[in-house]
Amino acid sequence: MRIKSLPKSIGFDDSLEINFQGNILNARFIKYEEDGKIIIIKLESGYDLAIPSKLVSGFKLLKKSEKWPLLKNEKEKPVSNQKPKLSIITTGGTISSKIDYKTGGVSPSVPPEYYFQIAPGLNKYGPIKIEPIMNVLSENMGPKEWIQIGKTAFKEIERGAAGVIVTMGTDTMHFASSAMSFMLNPLSVPIVFTGSQRSTDRGSSDANTNLLLSAITASKWDGGESVICMHADLNDDYNFILRGNRSRKMHTERRDAFRPINSQALGKVFQNEKIEKISEYIKKADKTVLNTKIDTSVDIVISYPGMKGGLIDYLVSKGSHGLVIAGTGFGNLPIAEKSLYDAIKNAGKRNIPIVVTSQAIYGSTNEFVYTTLRDMSRMENVIYVRDMTTETAFVKLMFALGKTKDMRKLKSMMLQQWAGEIGERVEIGEFLV
Repeated sequence: MRIKSLPKSIGFDDSLEINFQGNILNARFIKYEEDGKIIIIKLESGYDLAIPSKLVSGFKLLKKSEKWPLLKNEKEKPVSNQKPKLSIITTGGTISSKIDYKTGGVSPSVPPEYYFQIAPGLNKYGPIKIEPIMNVLSENMGPKEWIQIGKTAFKEIERGAAGVIVTMGTDTMHFASSAMSFMLNPLSVPIVFTGSQRSTDRGSSDANTNLLLSAITASKWDGGESVICMHADLNDDYNFILRGNRSRKMHTERRDAFRPINSQALGKVFQNEKIEKISEYIKKADKTVLNTKIDTSVDIVISYPGMKGGLIDYLVSKGSHGLVIAGTGFGNLPIAEKSLYDAIKNAGKRNIPIVVTSQAIYGSTNEFVYTTLRDMSRMENVIYVRDMTTETAFVKLMFALGKTKDMRKLKSMMLQQWAGEIGERVEIGEFLV
C-alpha cells in the first residue's frame, strides 16, 4: 500500500520504499527529528540520510521490523544483585556518535544501549551491563576522566565481571589504556579498550567488528592486562590484541590505525572466537588492585632545532612537577643552546624530573652514544626511559610522582617494569611491520 505522507506509526527499522523527489529509495526507517519535519533513514548502502518530510511524495511499507534487539536484550541485562559476565563502560567518542544533521559534523549522541543494535551478537556474551559514565570526545579526556574509568572498572570487577570493555574515542585511547595499566595493577580480568574510526551510522563503520571482537577478548582471553582491541588490517577478519601501554594511533582514519610499538601484538582475535597468541603477556592475577594516587602536574615538550630554555622555565614557573621531553634520535636535545641546558639544570635544582623519550616511533633512547647525551645523563634529574613511548612515559610519570618526590627513587621507578611498558633489547627493524 502506498501512502502520501509518512505517519508517526512507522517504527524503527521498518523497511520502506520512499518516493523522494521522484527517486525511489529502498531504506529502513531510523527516526523523526524536529517534530516530524525531518525523516532519517538508513539506505541499503548502510549510510544514514536525513531528508525533509515535505519532499516525500509517497512511500510503501515493505516490512515491519522484528522487535528492536535492544528490547529483546532488556530482559537479559543484569539487575543490581546479578553478576554481569561483561561490563561495558561507555565514555563517548566516535563509537558513540552519529552525524548531527544540523551542523553536518559527528558528535557523541547515541544511547549506550544502541550498541546492542549495531552489534546484536553481543547478546551471546551476556549478561552484559552497560555503564555510561560520560559522553565526551577523547581529545577532551584527561587524568580526571581516567580516574573515573579506573574506579568504575574496579567496581565492576568487584561486582564479579569476568571482563571489562571500555568504549571511547580513538585519538587518546593509548593514553587511557596506558593509564589503566598502572592504575589497575595487578589485574584479575582483561580491560579491553575499543572504539571506531567511523561513526555508527556509516556503512563503513568498524564499530560492529570492534565491539564483538572486544567482547570475545574480554570473556575468553586469559590475560590480566589493559589492552586495545582494534582492526589489524582493512578487513573485518580479525583484530589485534595490543598492550595498552605499548601501542599508538598511527593513522588519522584507517581501520587499522593502532599498531604495536617496539613490541609485537599480544594476540589476534577472530570472528569465529579463536584467539591466537603472538607474544607473551601477563596472565590474570588473583585480585585487582586500584591505585588512583597520581600527580597530574606533568607536561610534554617536543624538542626542535633551535629550541631555547624559555619554555622549560615557563612550565616550571607555572607549577609543573615533571616534564617529558621527546628528543630526536637517541634522545638528543639541542643543548648547544646554553639557555636550554641551564633550564634543565635549574629544573633539577627545584627537584623537577626531566624524562627523555625519542620522537622516533621505533627504537630506544641511549644516553651513552654521544658526548652531549653523556653530559645530560650526569644530571640527576634527567631520566632516559629506553624504548618507552612518549605517551606512556607521560602517564607513568604521573603515577611515579604520586608515589614519591625523591629523585633517586623516582628514577628507579621510571626504569622499573610495572606492566610491560619497557622492552628488552630488540633487533633493528624487527617490529617495523
